[in-house]
Amino acid sequence: MRFIRTLYTAALMVPTLALAQQTPGGSWPIAAGSRVRILSPVLGDRVQTGSVVSATSDTLIFLPHKTSNSTAISTPNIVRLDVSSGTHTNKLKGALLGFAIGAGAGAVIGSATYKPCTNCFDILGRGGAIAGGSVVGGLVGLSGGWYIGSRASDSWVPVAVPVR
Repeated sequence: MRFIRTLYTAALMVPTLALAQQTPGGSWPIAAGSRVRILSPVLGDRVQTGSVVSATSDTLIFLPHKTSNSTAISTPNIVRLDVSSGTHTNKLKGALLGFAIGAGAGAVIGSATYKPCTNCFDILGRGGAIAGGSVVGGLVGLSGGWYIGSRASDSWVPVAVPVR
């Protein structure tokens, strides 16, 4: 009975172990010309962005952005490596955030600047000023957030670097 239980446990662990050995995103070696983000003590203490000139099983030749000198980096010296899988925008997120901030600011401004009208028939009162400020502020924030969110940014996929 104990043998059967051990056999079942081993059979259930095999798929889990196989999934744990897969690379998180891209695969090694990286194709020449790929846009990468790399962290290595060879390049300093900050993440550098650039392109791959070539990659072998133990070395990556890296060309940093806006420079003409490539650097050979051995795989044990690579702390983290990400490959760009394309670009994306955040238009919807920016528009929603801009709308919320603009509507809130417009409501506060509408409330703070409200003065009751003594010579006219003031139907909406302070509530109308708050609503009007919210609508105008929300529309301004929506368009501003859409514009700011339309800037393209890279989508990065981590790559497992072989260690020698």
